[in-house]
Amino acid sequence: MEPQLTGLIVWPDDVHYDAARKEWNTLFNKFPLVIVFAQDTEDVVNAVRWARYWNIPIRTRSGRHSYEGLSAVDGGIVIDVSQMKQVNVDGRHGVATVQTGTKNIDLYHILGAKGLVVPAGVCPTTGIAGVTLGGGHSMLTRPWGLTLDHLLELEMVDANGCVLQASANRHADLFWAYRGSGGGNFGICTSFCFRARRIDTVGFAEISWNMTDLETVLRTWQSYTFPGADERLTPTLFITSGLKSVQSNFAGDQSPDSFPVVMQGVFLGPATELCHLLQPLLRTGSPRKITIEELPWLEVVDRLSATQPTTPSPFKSTDCFIYDQLPETAINTIRRFIDDPPTSSVTVLFHGLGGAVARVPSHATAYFHRQAWSKIAIWSTWDTPDGAPPGIRWEEEFRKAILPYTWGVYVNSPNLAIKNWPMAYYGDNFEQLTRVKAKYDPENVFHFPQSIPPV
Repeated sequence: MEPQLTGLIVWPDDVHYDAARKEWNTLFNKFPLVIVFAQDTEDVVNAVRWARYWNIPIRTRSGRHSYEGLSAVDGGIVIDVSQMKQVNVDGRHGVATVQTGTKNIDLYHILGAKGLVVPAGVCPTTGIAGVTLGGGHSMLTRPWGLTLDHLLELEMVDANGCVLQASANRHADLFWAYRGSGGGNFGICTSFCFRARRIDTVGFAEISWNMTDLETVLRTWQSYTFPGADERLTPTLFITSGLKSVQSNFAGDQSPDSFPVVMQGVFLGPATELCHLLQPLLRTGSPRKITIEELPWLEVVDRLSATQPTTPSPFKSTDCFIYDQLPETAINTIRRFIDDPPTSSVTVLFHGLGGAVARVPSHATAYFHRQAWSKIAIWSTWDTPDGAPPGIRWEEEFRKAILPYTWGVYVNSPNLAIKNWPMAYYGDNFEQLTRVKAKYDPENVFHFPQSIPPV
């Protein structure tokens, strides 16, 4: 008997179809056969069984933030869990059960109101599913590790439309694979159980410079990611060029206080200690604006969110891992590309890693790049269609030029131009991932470009 679709179902003749199919990266323009906004796990089960019955491609979606538009597909079904966003908090035991449609900003505020946090991504509108399954780099990464390091259990719907729970004690191989493989490879996750941490006030820093200080700032900034650096601080560094400033690139702000080189950091400690820790940066170049203060965690969340993208736009981006101190040749390469942007706006973002991330072995979870000191995100966006070719070309040429100084790519920033993507994303963990795939999805029902194949 033909399975029936349930939930909020959007067909191409629906007035809401164009809005429902839109991706965060508007470079992609795909036309699914049907989009199902699941309201509960049973809706996901029914959608998978319906897709199997009709033999049509399946894509899974939470926050629509797939860099390569991989959460949408022409002529297939998009199973969207974004309306499944219940969060139940057991404050006594520090555990949060979170449906996978929950966005980062909502999870931060719900938990933050109870003095708790699960370190999730930096972008406020990203869905917790994609963030967690690929890794999860946050402003609390160095002291507390990845988002996936806080995952205790997950619920998922497999290729047969069966509901499974995976944890260290049940389907442990699947639980291993899900922590770092990225979304959409083995099934559709419907809820996560996280270990939450206590949080109150934190130290917050934001320091800005003109572009003339780029080299000296970068040399000093990277020292905060070296092994042995104070793990209480997670630093980032934005370098922006082109038609827009760093704030306008990420939030549409044309403030006169915006500068092309901006460091931000969150510190688990008082502002006085943070100020002392940041003295090398404060003595670097000529800082134009300095903010170092102790703030409630949720106020810091809102400040960080204000510097992130607020609306869908076209872009091309890749995040590569850095395992060593950048030599002068690498810094010169960054300067060369940032000084020669196409007609679009371009940004280079550094995010400090290491610390607690590196204390977990690279084979303990599917997330392989545990020993990376930081990551570099190369980002290009544009305002008009004719900006796409130069913007894409700039990003690709930059990525290739920086290859000698990086190793591996963050699976949450996939790039279909990468040839040896299994090694880039998963390193030595790829072979085991293919075995898990063969066990839980032997017919490769959940497949897409650069998805994990069965062994």
